[in-house]
Amino acid sequence: MKEIFDKYFKSPVELQWARFKKYITDVTEKPLLTTALVLLLLSIVVFSLSLPFYVNDLELFYENILIEAHGMLFDLLVIGILLVWLNKSGERQIRIKRYMEEIDDYRHWKSEEASYKIIGNIKRLNKDKITQIDLYNSYLKNANLNYVDLTGSNMNYVVLDDATLINSMLMRVRLNQASLKNAKLNKADFRGSFLGGANCESASMIKCDFENAQLIKTNLQNAFLMDANFKFAMLAGTDFTMANLMKADLRGAQGLTVEQLSTARSLAKALLDPEIEEELRLLHPHLFVPTELQKGMPKSTAA
Repeated sequence: MKEIFDKYFKSPVELQWARFKKYITDVTEKPLLTTALVLLLLSIVVFSLSLPFYVNDLELFYENILIEAHGMLFDLLVIGILLVWLNKSGERQIRIKRYMEEIDDYRHWKSEEASYKIIGNIKRLNKDKITQIDLYNSYLKNANLNYVDLTGSNMNYVVLDDATLINSMLMRVRLNQASLKNAKLNKADFRGSFLGGANCESASMIKCDFENAQLIKTNLQNAFLMDANFKFAMLAGTDFTMANLMKADLRGAQGLTVEQLSTARSLAKALLDPEIEEELRLLHPHLFVPTELQKGMPKSTAA
């Protein structure tokens, strides 16, 4: 109907103008064709205006062309690098924002799929040198996060039961009320972190560094803490029931009492403040005997 209307009711000028507009629209929708046409048009204009110089003073014209070429190379060097850097920086910021948003989307899901999604985004953020990540109330049971760097992250109420974070960087991390039951955290760095009320029952924390960390009312029952460093850590109310503290360094720990350590499984070769060690050796000498030798001791002594 439109073609019939155009044929009988529009003038030839109007028809030609409509075809021209359609052609322009088609061209602008094809970037490569548009660029080629613009280049061709500008080349015709420039070469037409330069024709007298080609004929009358070609050497001077050639010299000026070379000067302009050097200027163009300098512009490409400076502006090109700047544009590439800005483009890469912008892409990185967009990428980081997307990873953070995906973590937020899966934050409250208690499912294996959500856990995998969050783990993947944590590792991608680490590749972009981002360590401070909001993981509040995330479900990461059985997660494999070995060697990750979560320095400064918010991990309050996170679930990391049966997870592995061997050699992970967890400095200045907030892990208050977090659950790390049976987690493998050997050689993890917790310096300056907050683990108030965290449940680390039966966790493997061999050679962990808790220097200056806050472990107020932290549950370390049955935990493996051999060679762990608790220097200057806040240990008020920490539960060491049946925890293995062999070779652990507890010097300068704040809020630590004899009663807390008396429930431990072993303090063999542990480093303690003199007054605490003296009292423990007097009241609970079995704690300083290697666990493999305690089996042969009388019940009254080893219990």
